Amino acid sequence: MVFYFSGTGNSRFVAERIARSIDQEAIDVTTYTKEKKTPMFTDEGVYVFACPSYMSAPARSMTEFIESATFPKGARAFFIVTCAVSMGISPRVCSELCEKKGLEYVGAAQVVMPQNYIALFKMQSTEENKKIVKDAIPSIDKIADMIRNGEKTDDKVFKSFEYALTKWVRDVYYKGFMKTKKFKATDACISCGKCAKVCPLSNIIMNGNKPSWGKNCTHCMACINQCPKEAIEYGKGSVGKTRYKGPESCLG
Repeated sequence: MVFYFSGTGNSRFVAERIARSIDQEAIDVTTYTKEKKTPMFTDEGVYVFACPSYMSAPARSMTEFIESATFPKGARAFFIVTCAVSMGISPRVCSELCEKKGLEYVGAAQVVMPQNYIALFKMQSTEENKKIVKDAIPSIDKIADMIRNGEKTDDKVFKSFEYALTKWVRDVYYKGFMKTKKFKATDACISCGKCAKVCPLSNIIMNGNKPSWGKNCTHCMACINQCPKEAIEYGKGSVGKTRYKGPESCLG
């Protein structure tokens, strides 16, 4: 089974290509998490989890889904982490999660995809994004072959201090910076409601004719990048930046 969590589509794109290659279905974990379901799975095959890297570790929306779900003891688990540069400490985080859940950790592989964190980082041009997505396809197909053949990854070994510091920075960022108060809709908003529809955590509601953000935000940037009128800003951090419309837009 192939599960994914995705905001702007990078991890979904990877998961769907992997799923087609290994003849499986790609399942969006938010179909469970939005309704606070705690699923129980019985398949004895390999479980594949694809999600973005947030602050050098797998997005918590994915790790929390895995922690809440039930899997057969000893089932194999393979992780795919999409990132703009590096998946950081993801292998160790995933390995520890598997130990906690009684899963056999097979490995973690990264796939470099276009930058989408418009609130903080520089965004690439459309042409740069096209090249990144096209270059990623051979890597995705290689990972699919590894999963099909039962291969394991050769993970980097992290020093205890490096691992602890990265986890601390991640925890501080989640608690102190993943806020919604800087999100706003400008006068360009046409009240289409797409931002509310694409939010994977159902954290946006249409309050009158404008979107309103709740507190349950993971900074996936789906709302701001997928707004058809580019009417959503995140303080001054997003102003004037190119929006990322997703990997499919790079292959057209």
